[in-house]
Amino acid sequence: MTIQMTEDCTSTCFSKLSYNNNTYFEDDELYTYIEITETLLKARPYRIRRTIPDVGSGDKNLSLPMRFSLFAYVPPFIIFHTNETTKLPAEITKHLIWWQARKNPTGIVTNTAKKSGFKTTNSSADNWCGTWCSTAAYSRLRRTKIYSKVNHFPSSIELGDKIALSKNFRRMKRKFGSKNFDFIPLTFILPDERYLLGKFMQKNGGFWIVKPPDCCAGSGIKIVSHLYEIPTYRSFVVQRYISSPRLIDGTKFDLRLYVLLTSIDPLRIYVYKEGLVRLATEKYVNHVNTLSNKFMHLTNTSVNKFNPNFKPNDDPNQCKGNMWTLSCLWKYLASTDNVDIIKIWTKIKDIAIKTVISAEPSLYKAWKKTSMSTYNFYQLFGFDVLLDKHYRPWLLEVNDFPSMESDTPLCKLIKGQLAKDYLNLVGFHVPDLLSPKELKVLRVIYKKHVICYNRHLYSNMLTWDDRKKQFAIMKKASRKYYLKSILKNLTPDDVRVLIKHEDEITQSGRFERVFPTCDTYQYFTFFEESRYYNLLLDAWEHEYGRNRSKGIERLRKLCKKKYHLS
Repeated sequence: MTIQMTEDCTSTCFSKLSYNNNTYFEDDELYTYIEITETLLKARPYRIRRTIPDVGSGDKNLSLPMRFSLFAYVPPFIIFHTNETTKLPAEITKHLIWWQARKNPTGIVTNTAKKSGFKTTNSSADNWCGTWCSTAAYSRLRRTKIYSKVNHFPSSIELGDKIALSKNFRRMKRKFGSKNFDFIPLTFILPDERYLLGKFMQKNGGFWIVKPPDCCAGSGIKIVSHLYEIPTYRSFVVQRYISSPRLIDGTKFDLRLYVLLTSIDPLRIYVYKEGLVRLATEKYVNHVNTLSNKFMHLTNTSVNKFNPNFKPNDDPNQCKGNMWTLSCLWKYLASTDNVDIIKIWTKIKDIAIKTVISAEPSLYKAWKKTSMSTYNFYQLFGFDVLLDKHYRPWLLEVNDFPSMESDTPLCKLIKGQLAKDYLNLVGFHVPDLLSPKELKVLRVIYKKHVICYNRHLYSNMLTWDDRKKQFAIMKKASRKYYLKSILKNLTPDDVRVLIKHEDEITQSGRFERVFPTCDTYQYFTFFEESRYYNLLLDAWEHEYGRNRSKGIERLRKLCKKKYHLS
């Protein structure tokens, strides 16, 4: 029997969970930390089903301590742990190499990899199969090995660079109207728009926050009220300062949320249900004389930890100190202000989806140019969101390499669980470097014939039949047509995309899948152009989203015949 959560396909539905209710299913891989991840998400009750066996569950009691796919002839996945646990055989661990860029600190992600059987290397020339590297380190990579996973998509600077992000939003506003992209403050790009900014400031006044386009952690930020206060010697993004934020005990706060992109084509987006609430260390005063006080106006922990007033928090269930968990904030707001948390979270998910879609054309083109495999790339983004006094969420910026360092006890706790969760979700295989002798030993001991990464499962190469079908679907491309026809005769390429989709869902855990779902086809209007695989997953969710076991069984029958390897 398998304990499986039936996911409501309406992505905007939630219900409040009882914070005093301790009756829940405990599974070591998915819910060891459920106390701090109680979010206000509505889901149908947990059910015990007999239709889906215990494969893909990540059960550490299996003879070979790996997570097995739902489908035949798909290699197993490495299980990532936050604690020492059952070790993998030496024949496998000798090939598990984690690249650690020299200038990067070890950090929580690398430590998680070490506890899960990886050894580290400082050389990008080694046969490494995983890394958590900076954007700069990634840019120096000449090529990615076919069995390696990198925590960056090509051109992800389109989201992480403040100027690029602003330009993407402007393009979307011009095309689809400001009301659909009203979650980012009014922005000017300097020096090109210095004159326009000056005219606007002269007419409307107000405070403005000045940010270097490629800095993070509060570096180089200042708040001004006059144009002459902004240097002329370099580029800046200047945003209208949100002067009326929601306060907690008189102090300003923002949210650090985590958005995981596991695929560009098809587009797959997850939002982590837990996050960090960062509080400033000085009482907020909306006055021109206070603008230079970074402890008042900036919420970055990297800034406020140097204030003697900074109070760390080591309890994920307590609303205390200068850092809370996201679940604690929801609890606090629901109890003190009777706030509609459902509405806030729904808007946050909408922000995440639209932000990624704004950069999708550039991400897609760069990925198609760079890679012949769907295996190599994923990316975890840090989204900084501010709630104003009306509880309206505003996107402040996106970090394409969010800090995974343990600045505080709460950081260590939340980020440790986050690292484990996202590494398990993106799915790492054993590299296909094992010798025939090593493979023979493993097959004899564990009775498993498929152990290593198989490049055919992730190939971008299309057969004539694949191209013919995709052309026919895209030629008409109406939803009514493709819902009726695209799933009729699945090609091997279709099946490979769908088994990856279903295997990934089994590991979503504390991540909420926000795209695709049964109702996210409504976002297709914001895409620069339709993509076949997005239509395929939309049709799949429409047909099987409320009955996953039926869809999984259909794929299993095909995989048993090795259809996906054709």
